[in-house]
Amino acid sequence: MNHSKDILIIEDESITRTMYVSFFQKIAPEFNLYEACNALEGLCLCFEKRPQLILLDMIMPEYSGEFILDVMEEGISKNILSFIPKIIVVSSIDNANELMELTKRLAVVSVMPKPLPFETLEELLKLHL
Repeated sequence: MNHSKDILIIEDESITRTMYVSFFQKIAPEFNLYEACNALEGLCLCFEKRPQLILLDMIMPEYSGEFILDVMEEGISKNILSFIPKIIVVSSIDNANELMELTKRLAVVSVMPKPLPFETLEELLKLHL
């Protein structure tokens, strides 16, 4: 089964998720969109759907985006995960060093500020999808 047309949005704010979904529906209607409102749901959907792209919020209650990156890196290094999705991190972290560190994480192709500039996201999608 080919999962290359799946995008997973992991974001705890429902209004923000809705904005992302309507944006993706406009610019990439051929993609299946999946939404997760927390890190654990996001991980479950990631393993189930094997998305080509993940839009990942870093600051969420209970488990952060960092937790997801840790679990995915562990899964990839131990050959539990047989795919590596491209991850675009979207974060309101304002510490430049923290953001730069995120760009070094496995599978992270870009780190974007919140609120997300949709023109920039559109360019990233053209580059990575």
